[in-house]
Amino acid sequence: MSRKTCEHIEASRLGGMLMAAKIGRNEPCPCRSGKKYKHCHGWIAPEPARQTLPPRLAKAVAEASAKAMAKEAQRVAQQGLGRPIISAEIGERRVVAVRNKLYYIKGKTFHDFLGDYLRDVLDPEWGNAELKKPLSDRHPILQWYDSICNLQRRSGLTGDSVVQVEANGASSAWLRLAYDLYALDHNTELQKKLVGRLKNPDMFPGARYETYVAAAMIRAGFDLVFEDEDDRSTTHCEFVATCKTSGNMYSVEAKHRNRSDATGTLKFRLGKRLQGALRKQAAHPRIVFLDVGAPDDQRDDTLPGFMRQALNDLRRFEGRDLNGHPLPAAYVFLTNMPSDRDLEGAVRRTVILAEGFQIPDFKLDAGFPSLREAYAAMRAHQDIHDLARSLRDHSEVPSTFDGEAPELAFSTNEARLTIGSWYEVQVGPEGETAPAKLLQGIVSEPERSATCIFQLQDGRQVVVGAPLSAAELQAYRRHPTTFFERIDPSAKQTIETPFKTFMWLLDAHKNATRAQLLANMAGSPDFDRLERLTDRDLLEEYAERMTWTICAQTSKSKPETP
Repeated sequence: MSRKTCEHIEASRLGGMLMAAKIGRNEPCPCRSGKKYKHCHGWIAPEPARQTLPPRLAKAVAEASAKAMAKEAQRVAQQGLGRPIISAEIGERRVVAVRNKLYYIKGKTFHDFLGDYLRDVLDPEWGNAELKKPLSDRHPILQWYDSICNLQRRSGLTGDSVVQVEANGASSAWLRLAYDLYALDHNTELQKKLVGRLKNPDMFPGARYETYVAAAMIRAGFDLVFEDEDDRSTTHCEFVATCKTSGNMYSVEAKHRNRSDATGTLKFRLGKRLQGALRKQAAHPRIVFLDVGAPDDQRDDTLPGFMRQALNDLRRFEGRDLNGHPLPAAYVFLTNMPSDRDLEGAVRRTVILAEGFQIPDFKLDAGFPSLREAYAAMRAHQDIHDLARSLRDHSEVPSTFDGEAPELAFSTNEARLTIGSWYEVQVGPEGETAPAKLLQGIVSEPERSATCIFQLQDGRQVVVGAPLSAAELQAYRRHPTTFFERIDPSAKQTIETPFKTFMWLLDAHKNATRAQLLANMAGSPDFDRLERLTDRDLLEEYAERMTWTICAQTSKSKPETP
């Protein structure tokens, strides 16, 4: 008999209130089991004694946990916030799980898998039929494939080992499409209609852009639900995206530039595509991606002129009406990804601008009267700021399966510097060595070395410089905060603006008590006002005051320029 059957025990009425009758522990249990109450439903399980791990074991568990957290942080930094890549080596092959399907590959890299995956999704029979056509008549994807084959021949790739080769436009476009389709398939659903549109040369550019947008939002931490394209009763956006962090929902639309429309590189017709996107019904705040589709041969970080003009064209439509109604507000992402314009040439850069269309506090050049108001605006649009950051940070297609830096994952002679591991280090002037555990490390890129603190077996600590190879330096540049397999948020961190200083101070003092913050500001003329602030406002007030103090001191310490 379950414990729930005893909930109807006798009750006595006292003063109009029902009260459960008190049952003695030696009385028969009301469930009629025949047992005493203390041996039946009145039995209270003793609280289990809390066991304490031996110090040595507890330390080992803490180190293993810290290492696992660092590996996961590095995987997220590489793969984004979608589902992790699921794979395992079985014999000489690797198995990769994509939702409910398993793929077996002979290759050693995630790029190898993506090639097999793309051929499978598009259907090998369709690909073989395209290959029989003259090169100029083939589908763009098969033109990419031809260029990749030429690159492999020129590079002498045999598939027997992992070799780093400079990508060209075709290989970049091929891997990006495969990775985006994989993201959709692994995280939500890969619609047959989308694959069909991708295989149609006329519909391919638009379908390709929609695939990119959807996959990018998955990697940024959004769950997607695609709209029913067969529903003709109303207009609708491409999909609804729900931020997994905030729970906020957004209606997302992607508009690709049809290059046949363009009579010149500066005529983008953004207004037409913007209005087309905003004309659609949306149940949630809008996010609109607009492809600029312009050639770009620049290699530096300067903003190209055509992107400035595209931004100006976008702003000119603010305040206008559409069918007698004001155009709705939207978060707009202007993108330019021209790599597939030059298949044999070097990979072209991607440029992305985020702009609030009729959203005054989400402008590229928005100004704020105080750091606190700038911070409030950032928090109001946090999901979109995080999306913009993800578009930048997760733009590279990973080559490893677990987040490891490829420079170390595919090297046979690189000994990792890992906190908690033991090494032979020099401890004497005559070259004497002793085993020591790495406790901490700091990388100096100019000196191509790491300054490391080691602990000897007798407890003494020594500081030793360790030279870094070119592969290790490249791995550090990829993932500086987890290079030593521990999370170090300050690694390679630069604070060059007042707002970044403000954000750093907020984080540094997030655990400070109210009394501590007030004590730090004791003597302020407005101390009475400070005492009335909420805890959050008090922290922000303190961080802003400290920021301007630091900036003033920094400017005074700088030598005057003659």
